[in-house]
Amino acid sequence: MDFFQKLDSFNRVLISTHEQPDADAIGATLGIAWYLRGLGKDTRIVVTPRLPDFLKFLDTEKWIECFDPNFHRDIAAWPDCWVLADASELSRLGPLKDNFLAAKGGKGCIDHHIIGSSMEVFDFVYSNPDASSACELVLQAINFSSGLSMDMPLAMAQALYAGLVDDTGNFRFNNTSHTVFRMAASLLEKGVKPDVVYRSLYNQGTLAKMRLFGIAFERMRLYCDERLAVTTVSLDDMKSVGAVHEDLEGLVNRPMELRTVEVSALAYEKFNGSVKLSTRSKYRVDVNAVCRLFGGGGHRLASGATLPGPITSVLEAVVPAITARIEQDIKS
Repeated sequence: MDFFQKLDSFNRVLISTHEQPDADAIGATLGIAWYLRGLGKDTRIVVTPRLPDFLKFLDTEKWIECFDPNFHRDIAAWPDCWVLADASELSRLGPLKDNFLAAKGGKGCIDHHIIGSSMEVFDFVYSNPDASSACELVLQAINFSSGLSMDMPLAMAQALYAGLVDDTGNFRFNNTSHTVFRMAASLLEKGVKPDVVYRSLYNQGTLAKMRLFGIAFERMRLYCDERLAVTTVSLDDMKSVGAVHEDLEGLVNRPMELRTVEVSALAYEKFNGSVKLSTRSKYRVDVNAVCRLFGGGGHRLASGATLPGPITSVLEAVVPAITARIEQDIKS
């Protein structure tokens, strides 16, 4: 039984994703919601902690609810099925995790990340780590390609296209397959305007974001013969320029523009005292293997983990691990 055939057996479906959602996460949740509503299903989308301002253009019908512990205190009792998109590891759910585990209905997952210890929690899973994005998997699940069509609303097509664009780095990353291009072309046939999506995703920066990037670049350090770039951002840094979490979007990718850099690592403080580590690799170094050493995960070339603070302690543990991996993978 495929993903949407399974969901068709439920009447009330709640859809969520990882905390601090990105374009792929929001695109996938909206794509699922649009499809299920077309089948007459009652659907809700709940995210945490908020829907980033630059992604609000995707939620044309204002379906997305931002998790509030008081308002959503009974959320676990509402769905017949709770689906996670782009979030197979429950540790990525943040404050939604306990509610998800408490839900008595079915539990499903659609994700392109490597699924680890959380697998047994789900009743059904649609997964492919080789897929570019969760949005690609949603499109696969509805059998949507250049050769197959459906009556897809423009808002649904735009949300799914945004996820394809963002998780392939505007079709630059090595996860950009011929299937992705066919899907993108088919979504354009539904009325999506690439320039509109690009401006909405990438031309929404703030002065605070630019100043925060400046602080991070000034502090950036290079290791391992300049093959590893490490940037850090503290809560004080963010406060000093008036930045918010979404202003960190894209920061970990920027050091990859340096000719010698093979791996970029960003460590930033969270409000609960922990430190979020995000890593990116150009193509040779398996950063997923490193992040799994610290309880994280993701993809071979893009992974993350959350560690106890402070940042200095995180770097003392992480920098040698990444350096060792660089030396191992580049020699092999």
